[in-house]
Amino acid sequence: MPVKDDLPLPTLRDMLASAHLRLIMFAVLLATASLVLSGGLVIRNYAQRNLELVGRTVAYTVEPAVLFGDREAIRQGIVSVAAGRGIERVEVRDSAGQLLAEWQNPQQGALATLSRAANPVFWPNPAVDQVLRGEDHIAEVRIYGNSEGILRYGLAGTIIALACLGLTVIATRILARQLQSEVVRPLEHVAEVAHAVRRDRAFERRVPASGIAEIDRFGRDFNALLAELQGWHAGLTSENRELAWRASHDGLTGLGNRQMFETTLCGAIDHARRDGSALAVLYLDIDRFKAINDDHGHASGDAALVAVGERLRAAIRQNDLAFRLGGDEFAVLLAPTSGRDQAGMVVERIRQEMAQPFRLPSGVHIAARLSAGVAIFPEDGESGDALLRKADARMYRDKGRDLGSGVFVNA
Repeated sequence: MPVKDDLPLPTLRDMLASAHLRLIMFAVLLATASLVLSGGLVIRNYAQRNLELVGRTVAYTVEPAVLFGDREAIRQGIVSVAAGRGIERVEVRDSAGQLLAEWQNPQQGALATLSRAANPVFWPNPAVDQVLRGEDHIAEVRIYGNSEGILRYGLAGTIIALACLGLTVIATRILARQLQSEVVRPLEHVAEVAHAVRRDRAFERRVPASGIAEIDRFGRDFNALLAELQGWHAGLTSENRELAWRASHDGLTGLGNRQMFETTLCGAIDHARRDGSALAVLYLDIDRFKAINDDHGHASGDAALVAVGERLRAAIRQNDLAFRLGGDEFAVLLAPTSGRDQAGMVVERIRQEMAQPFRLPSGVHIAARLSAGVAIFPEDGESGDALLRKADARMYRDKGRDLGSGVFVNA
């Protein structure tokens, strides 16, 4: 006796072959009726707004003619605006209700006759607009709608509905007699997962088993594709994150690079300008850095740069930012700051950190000294370039004062 789990799954063709024709016919008729009814209501509402706009335009157009009592000019104004489909009749009456001019839709034929019979149903009341001269009411425009467009839509919808119904009957008899949730729901699962992946990048979602052979094969392939996409997406995300970090940070010290410094400084200046606060730029340079490379090698120079970067982070506040601008040049952004005194305290903390010797790869212990220049926004400049030039100039003055003191010393 075969095990139940080993029995072949029903195919999609088997499921469709047992569907109910009456259910399909009812669904098509219901959808068609809803579409025709909703479409007719939309067209009717659109036509009503069109009548109101035409009435307003006619009132504006015939206002000079009404003022001078020129009936022919009034009628010409009506024709120039209202001569088109969707309007059955236009009347212009004076403030006493007397008819000044009238335009009647000239179309003839069976459809025009039918539309005139249906007009009272669709347009029981005309659209009315007032002709004003300043604050005075001098005439009234009445626009009567024409239902020809709605009838054309209804006729076209009926023809299309009958054609669709006939095709549905033929296709249903050939392909299927039963369409139930066992078929629809698994397909909806696939659509839901695909939508979640597209909208929310939910690559971890998977299509559940449906119990139908063809859909299960499709689901397994779809899940395998999602697994590959999940791996690719994770890899691309990681690579993009790393590339973005490399584009804005110095690869040796891990500090922000010059590009990040310039962008961050511009944003900090804008924020300080809006808030009326101050910020400080520290421009730092390692004294006699070339001697490290010449005497101990480039590996020792790199080690010195890394040590300076680490000590800069340790010396500044949590909200302050340190950058390596290139070579042995560093910058620190103090935003916000209370002024030059606070910036001087930060410089002093940095120098205290640098006074502690660190070990080079060659085994030599040295201590570094940084020359520093400080520029305060806004008193030293209102742009990033101006602040950087001011801080750079002061840094070189500081380097000149202490050049003879020695920058790197054996510990």
